[in-house]
Amino acid sequence: MTTAHRLPLFLAALAPAMVLSSSLAQAQPSFDCGEARTATERAICADPGLADLELRMVGVYEELAARVGESEARRIADIQLERRQACGGDTACIERQLLTSIGIFRAESRAATTPATGNEEAQVLSDLRAALGREAATMQQAPSAEADEDEGSRAEERAEGIAAGFARLPDYRRRNVQGRLRDAGLLSGPVDGVWGAGSAAAVEALLAEARKRGRNFPVHRPVGADALYRFIDSDVFYYEFLPEAVR
Repeated sequence: MTTAHRLPLFLAALAPAMVLSSSLAQAQPSFDCGEARTATERAICADPGLADLELRMVGVYEELAARVGESEARRIADIQLERRQACGGDTACIERQLLTSIGIFRAESRAATTPATGNEEAQVLSDLRAALGREAATMQQAPSAEADEDEGSRAEERAEGIAAGFARLPDYRRRNVQGRLRDAGLLSGPVDGVWGAGSAAAVEALLAEARKRGRNFPVHRPVGADALYRFIDSDVFYYEFLPEAVR
């Protein structure tokens, strides 16, 4: 067989490698994949979706650094980097940690820039800081003769508030919230970004447990529900609610 006849067979054998090479070429995280040394870095370089998510995380980090300063931002980011590297080559773990980092960076940026003006805004910021462990949470429960009668109404408002707050989250944060609730043993349903009975029960269980620990979220108000979901993204939730086995 002449070289001319063998050439198409050679190209056919090479085609899968060319496709793979093209796929890898599309994966462009913030770092040089040619310098990737850890299993986590190599997994990110080999997966375009993870590479894109890593780039998004770096963009959110830069916003955080602009608000709180490079030193403080680096301190926060180093904690997240350590957890991400602990995933090794586990792509599901890497995705979860990248999403967690994005949520934490955004929560820290928002907490650093939210003006404490107006009664409602000041209270919500206080609730968030309490949830993040920055100041003691205070709870005042005044007895009421109509408490039992109003319980149904309050439960309905609470359910509507947490569902609406979940719907306001972008898709990646909805899945991140569900993933964290699952890791905490509160959610048994799928992590698909879709609100359902399982997610509602998990959030209600979290609210009940948080109240026992001195944390209260006025989820019947949009700002209170938003504070709850920022708390789920936070380091405090990670250490208080996630068993060591899944950290």
